[in-house]
Amino acid sequence: MGNGDMVAASIHFAGRREDASMSMEGLDVLRLKDGRTVETRLFSGDQDPFAGQ
Repeated sequence: MGNGDMVAASIHFAGRREDASMSMEGLDVLRLKDGRTVETRLFSGDQDPFAGQ
């Protein structure tokens, strides 16, 4: 979705390392200027793994 110089993308990401894995929904919000990304904000559907960071 786009609105002016802001773009939002609903995403799903997953990863695995050794015996650990994760899968999560999220939202990326980008601010564009002259066709380039100048600001990025990432929002995860599950905030618990990021608490205290």
